Amino acid sequence: MKMKSVPHDIPNYWLKYHESDCSNEQVLADSQELCCFNNQLTSLPESICSLSGLQKLNCNMNKLTSLPESIGNLSELQELRCYSNKLTSLPESICHLSSLRELNCSSNQLINLPESIGSLSNLQNLYCEFNQLINLPDSIGSLSNLQMLNCCNNQLINLSDSIGSLSNLQELRCDCNQLTKLPDSIGSLSNLRVLFCYSNNLTTLPESIGSLSNLKVLWCFDNQLTKLLNSIFKKSQINVANEFKEYLKLKKTLHEQLIIDLDVVSIITLFY
Repeated sequence: MKMKSVPHDIPNYWLKYHESDCSNEQVLADSQELCCFNNQLTSLPESICSLSGLQKLNCNMNKLTSLPESIGNLSELQELRCYSNKLTSLPESICHLSSLRELNCSSNQLINLPESIGSLSNLQNLYCEFNQLINLPDSIGSLSNLQMLNCCNNQLINLSDSIGSLSNLQELRCDCNQLTKLPDSIGSLSNLRVLFCYSNNLTTLPESIGSLSNLKVLWCFDNQLTKLLNSIFKKSQINVANEFKEYLKLKKTLHEQLIIDLDVVSIITLFY
């Protein structure tokens, strides 16, 4: 039987089953992880936010329509996973989670992200795919430690120019949206290794992509591109040899794709 509610008096509930003579405060300080995923929860009690030592909160795969407003009090929280719920928004207080390293809010019904999300100075991984996002807040460019941004399968019509300030970004997934162009500032992502922008409405790629010296994989198939820019290949010769079979093995399920691998370097068009 799946749990339908979390006890509202979390501290007393925890003490009741904690065989220890520790004080209430000490027990809470030792509570580092709370996993309540794959249940029938429609809400979380505000008392969860009194677990001051909590570092990981996993409430995936429930029926949550909101998160507690006081979630920003969890100053030690490093991982927040709330994917596969029914969230339509995230509380602004989430931006007070100064220790947060991973936020996974994918597969919900989010229309936007908090405007002040850029305050999450330690955030390394942001997963917000499979929502209904129309745009990303400009403050996202302030996430100076972000390494992974996955915003695929939304309704994005553009990406903020501020995205070029993500100096530590290694992987950007903005595929399966409604993008008509990528910002020129994308060429400033000096550590970017993987860029997925397939299945959009792109008619061209920015010249600045040629400045991405660490880019290894660029997937831009299923768009409206009429040409590939010479600047993309300026640093090496095109080779269609050794990696072909490996890509066939890995990507058998795709019907048609254009893969530009700048590590090999190769350009491969696969038809099945």
